[in-house]
Amino acid sequence: MQPRLAELSEYLAQQRRALLDVASAVPTERWQIRPAEGRWSVSEICEHLHRVERGAAAVLAKRIGRAREAGHPPETESSSVLGNLPQLREFDERLLVAPELVVPTENPNRDTAERWLAESRAALLAAMESGDGLALGDIRHTHLRFGELDLYQWILFIAEHEKRHIKQLRGVAQQLAPAS
Repeated sequence: MQPRLAELSEYLAQQRRALLDVASAVPTERWQIRPAEGRWSVSEICEHLHRVERGAAAVLAKRIGRAREAGHPPETESSSVLGNLPQLREFDERLLVAPELVVPTENPNRDTAERWLAESRAALLAAMESGDGLALGDIRHTHLRFGELDLYQWILFIAEHEKRHIKQLRGVAQQLAPAS
């Protein structure tokens, strides 16, 4: 895998490990409990992340497929793409309302939530693999909240979005996990 995709793949894996570590502090039987009115349960946070990641994977697969068909040039850069999403800075600390398309609706049990996360991650990694070797920084697609992003930024967005929800999940875990 070319260096930029390898870097993003590792960053995605770090965020997922951190997410699952925090979630595991909450007993399985409490995953579907909302800690307060208007707050999401652990399962709802996972469902939301799954929905967002699944959508991003579809965008990547579609744009990469078109680029391959059009004979898009190969990647010649190997510099880091981490930190290459300045649009996120203004949203870092604000409470945001999720677009309806990615609002959780099912509040699944823990097994289902974890399976969905694994499925959406597999789809994202498959889309990334399909773009291996292409100059993904030259392929753009408009993001609903952040405007036009290149495909590296789309992948980075997924990792940073998950990182943001890890903070949210820590608060939920503090309320729902047994005191140690």
